[in-house]
Amino acid sequence: MDEETIIDIKMYVPEEASTGTYQVIKVSEHRYKLTNNDPFSEILTYGTTIEVLPEKKDNGALVFKKVYAESDYNLVVINLPISLNETEMRVVGQMIIDEGGYWEVIFGGMGYVNLPKTSTLNVITELNKLTKAKQEN
Repeated sequence: MDEETIIDIKMYVPEEASTGTYQVIKVSEHRYKLTNNDPFSEILTYGTTIEVLPEKKDNGALVFKKVYAESDYNLVVINLPISLNETEMRVVGQMIIDEGGYWEVIFGGMGYVNLPKTSTLNVITELNKLTKAKQEN
C-alpha cells in the first residue's frame, strides 16, 4: 500500500455490535482504506475502502456504513507451523512482500496473508518447503 499517512480510528460496526480501533488511510471525509485486517470480520480486510456515517456515536466512534471498494488483495488465513521460528518464517514473509503483498501474525499463531489478486505465490507450499528442509537437517 502507498506510503500515505496511517492513522488510527475508533469505529463501531453495527452488524458485529462491536467497537474497535482500525489503522487506516483517510481517502475522503467519510472514506478510509484499511491498512490491516480485522481478525473478527471477513469484509474488513487489508486494502478495503470503507465508508462511515457522517455522525459519530456518543463515545466518539465512527459508525461503519458499508464497504465502498473491495480490496485488490486476496486474504488467506493459515495456521503457522510451530516447527519454524520467527526468522525462518520471515523468509516466506519476504516472498509475500516481494509479490506486493502484506502479512501479519495474529494471536501468536495465525498468519493473515494478503496477496494481490494476480499473485501465484502459494504461501502454504513455501512454508511446507521450509518445514521439510528443517526436518532433513
